[in-house]
Amino acid sequence: MLRALRASGVVTILALSIVGPGALVAAGDDGPPRTSRTDRPTRTVLRPAELPDRSRPVVAKQSDKIVVILVSGIGSDVRDSTFDALISALGSDPRYEIHRFGGDPAHPYDTRGSLDANADQLTAEIRELAKTHPKIEIVAHSMGGAVVDEAFRRGLSASDKVESYVALAVPHRGSTEARVGQAFLWLSELLGVRTEFRAITAGVKEDVDSRAAHDLAGLRAGPPPAGVTRFDLRIATDGIVTAPDARTPNVVSRTLLPSTIPALEGHGGALTDPFAIELIAATVASGKAPAPDTRSWPLQVATGEVSDLFARLAPLIYVGALGLALCGACVLARYRRFGRAIGLAVR
Repeated sequence: MLRALRASGVVTILALSIVGPGALVAAGDDGPPRTSRTDRPTRTVLRPAELPDRSRPVVAKQSDKIVVILVSGIGSDVRDSTFDALISALGSDPRYEIHRFGGDPAHPYDTRGSLDANADQLTAEIRELAKTHPKIEIVAHSMGGAVVDEAFRRGLSASDKVESYVALAVPHRGSTEARVGQAFLWLSELLGVRTEFRAITAGVKEDVDSRAAHDLAGLRAGPPPAGVTRFDLRIATDGIVTAPDARTPNVVSRTLLPSTIPALEGHGGALTDPFAIELIAATVASGKAPAPDTRSWPLQVATGEVSDLFARLAPLIYVGALGLALCGACVLARYRRFGRAIGLAVR
């Protein structure tokens, strides 16, 4: 009887621990879970499956289309629906050729890997496209923007035909959520329950011990790329990338109140809100940042207040959720066999 009660208590604590962090969307993630579609290409121009004839020189086919390259965030997949609303808005325009970073096997994108390595792959793909196309427009969401920022720091520039860069809910100054995660990871190491802590937080889309999470925790904002139009856009109800995380001096930015029910989930809302889509499309089309904000003063004040509220609440939620996870990890550590089984599942 005592053994049964003890087992029941462990299961209950484990469930509470998982529910806590599971309620969080990972720093730099693309919002709520998205379904993947298998009926669509991951790249507008597909590569031939057969090996090329090396006896003949390969001549790149020139195109007059403007490339729009989409860079998604942590835990995303090239076949998911992250950019569906934007693709619908731009896809019917014959001026554009839309590419999703990671869709070209020659330039893979590890969304949980090093920002440096991903930035180098993105730069290589953009430079390859620049050989055959007149202009490149970049649209990035969340951690995808951190990859783009790193690419500019490592040499990508306007000379690579990059005209504009639209950053949606991007943690240019690093992720508060990732920093909190790293602090709890250090604490779990100190308590000797790192494996159990990682096992429980596997319920979150982001592995707190991933290379991407480590990189996001240490980011610092740099200057905007010279000669490239940059426009930052976010939704006020975004608790994943808060206003302090996204702020960069000397960059045109806009924060919107959500205009639809789905957009209330602020982080993914930047990809679905009709006004956001309109601003993105206008920036891509013109290569210029939008005109100054003409919304009424009360609306701008209300937007700022909502944004500040979410910036204050978000760290408290992270600490509470990861605190529950750490408590669960400590309980699991007392039941080594059960804890090791879950730890092995994470690995």
